[in-house]
Amino acid sequence: MTQPWGLLASLIGLIAVGVATLFALQAQPGQPEPSALWIGFLIGVPIGLVLMVRLGFRWALMASVIYSTVGLALDLSTLVQLITKDQPTLAMLTTSGFSGLLNFLVIAFGGRAFLNVSLAPPPPGSHPPNPPSPVSDATP
Repeated sequence: MTQPWGLLASLIGLIAVGVATLFALQAQPGQPEPSALWIGFLIGVPIGLVLMVRLGFRWALMASVIYSTVGLALDLSTLVQLITKDQPTLAMLTTSGFSGLLNFLVIAFGGRAFLNVSLAPPPPGSHPPNPPSPVSDATP
């Protein structure tokens, strides 16, 4: 399996956005500390996926697609909430939009890499038929 460099770059971008999001959450006064589960989802899972894809596990390609589908849904719901309910700031809109774009790219590159199965070479041509057996040749 060739390395899907677009997928790896998109996952690394998601790691960078996750780190930036955690730093932005910690910089805001009055915000609770992010939980270990949330840190694991934003940073730990993409790091694990990068390692597994780099090691050549095919299942990691589909796991990346599934992870990014959930991430894209969260990004879209965050954008809708920011626009309709909260007073959106440019930083929050940009972070969610950029994360959504990266999640979409992971879905596209990961799906393509998963479906791009390199087939084994075709079998050689068929053998010529066997000559008739002298025992089965009945002559009267």
